[in-house]
Amino acid sequence: MIIKQGSKKLSDAKFLGKFTFGLMFRKIEPIVLETLFTTISNSTLHTCFVRGPIDIVWVKDKKIVSLKRKVLPFKFRIAPKSPAQYIIEAKSGFIKKHKLKNGQNISLLS
Repeated sequence: MIIKQGSKKLSDAKFLGKFTFGLMFRKIEPIVLETLFTTISNSTLHTCFVRGPIDIVWVKDKKIVSLKRKVLPFKFRIAPKSPAQYIIEAKSGFIKKHKLKNGQNISLLS
């Protein structure tokens, strides 16, 4: 999957779909998760067994609805400000490097 902002490619990412462990027990690289339902509780995550700090980007209708920077391992109930369809987990610094902000358009292309 390709993560793009306008015509600018931000990163290649693995699409893990629904029912996944995300970055738990994995090397930290950009991944995209799909939520079961578009609610805050289904968009909430934890970082148990993640090997280092990560950035999290929540996306709904091709817009960034929430961001969390430098989320440390073993944090519980990391919730977005708004419900999301997709969640991007990436190495800490991803948000700063690409200057991402709430409300910006972002595309996820397979």
